[in-house]
Amino acid sequence: MGSCGRTTAGDGAGRGSGRLAPPWLVAEPAERKRGEVEKGSRGPYYGWVVVAVAFLVMFVNYGVRSTQTVLIKGFSEDLGIGRAAASLPFTVCVLVYAFLAPLTGRLVDRFGPRWVMTGGALLSGVGLWMCSRANSLAALVFFFGILFGVGGNGIGLVPSNTSVAAWFREKLGLALGVATMGIGFGTMILPRLTGLVQARWDWRASFQFLGYTALALAVPAFFLLRGKGKEGEPALAGERGRRVGRVPPPQEGRVPEGQGESGGGDAAAKGAADAAAQGDPGGGSLTLGMALKTASFWSLFTGFVLIVIALYGVMVHQVPYLTDRGIERSWAEWSIVVCGATSVAGRVFFGRLSDRVGEKKKALYPACFVLLAGIALLLLVRGVGMMMLFALVFGFGFAAYGPVIPAVCAEVFGKANMGSIFGAVTTGGALGGAAGPVITGFIFDRTGSYAAAWLLALACVLLSTFLFSRVRLMVPRGPWAAA
Repeated sequence: MGSCGRTTAGDGAGRGSGRLAPPWLVAEPAERKRGEVEKGSRGPYYGWVVVAVAFLVMFVNYGVRSTQTVLIKGFSEDLGIGRAAASLPFTVCVLVYAFLAPLTGRLVDRFGPRWVMTGGALLSGVGLWMCSRANSLAALVFFFGILFGVGGNGIGLVPSNTSVAAWFREKLGLALGVATMGIGFGTMILPRLTGLVQARWDWRASFQFLGYTALALAVPAFFLLRGKGKEGEPALAGERGRRVGRVPPPQEGRVPEGQGESGGGDAAAKGAADAAAQGDPGGGSLTLGMALKTASFWSLFTGFVLIVIALYGVMVHQVPYLTDRGIERSWAEWSIVVCGATSVAGRVFFGRLSDRVGEKKKALYPACFVLLAGIALLLLVRGVGMMMLFALVFGFGFAAYGPVIPAVCAEVFGKANMGSIFGAVTTGGALGGAAGPVITGFIFDRTGSYAAAWLLALACVLLSTFLFSRVRLMVPRGPWAAA
């Protein structure tokens, strides 16, 4: 990563041991302890602009993923393939996401999120638009599974949440909750819009619509994200960084979050400069290699695999299941909207909860309980009323993993290498996302029913709850940990 600056670990400037952080990370100011408007600044804290970009990115990425439950019947009938086969493009997409997530994390750690997200948006848009020209399952697998799979890494959880985490400490859970609300709004809005386009034209027009939407993401990603400054440059320093809009100019009375009420900013900058000059390799944050040797990493990884098997198994087959139960397709698609709406509230709730509980992993326990209740309700669906109740409960529980898992990752392993470590953890979620729809489709093709698949989903959530309880804090709390 080259030379790195470092901040102090204590709450006051100049106290405690330091933690190394990537250059693009230390080149940004930290959030103030109270409020989002810094003293002496001319506007809101810029971290919330980064949150807004992350919101848009996740709106599109996960909104697109949610549209597969709307499109799967259309292109499976048109191409003459079964539901398990129709799940293959989505499965390949998630597998590509899984294997590339650690590399994406390293790219974000090295270069910052700006170029990663911009490139991801462009590639995603091309892949989705080309799906409209697919005349075979193999073509869909290539354009959606591979091209969108690669591009989706650039507009996925890893660069989005890493960029947000760089700007926040005390309000990390809230900031991640607001950013990942994009998943909820995307799940709520994009499938409905895609369904309307499909009803008016066909599934091919729907993919064109999604392609143009993804391409549009490149504009805010390129112009609004602030990323990496000069390598080894301390916080709030660097004429070049100020000139290109990456580092705001120092202002009188400006105090980075966690540095006290006066004088902390200058002391933090000086401490970072001293650390960079000395080339001190110390620090409490774990590297990816160190994290891979801990039981906590594998508990978090495996728990994430299992819970996403359940989540994506339900999400991708939700509409086909409901229509098989005799519910009209238009009503079944509204269940996605309701899931998305309640997940918006759930992301804020669980994000705030993770800020308030002693250890952030404790916010996952009530979320898992809500998911268990939601999947149990799915087994009981007989009409629209029970369907809506399922959607309300499941959507609220579904929301938790977006803000809480990255917050747990930052707290447990530290932020200096969060891109790489969270990328590796995300591989677990991606593997679960790849397996869930295929397993669910396979069970349906073999049994003619989804009942056994929903029972398996319940078991996965129960086991993941136990594994999350085994996660232990690996680094002391401090500015580079998620406090």
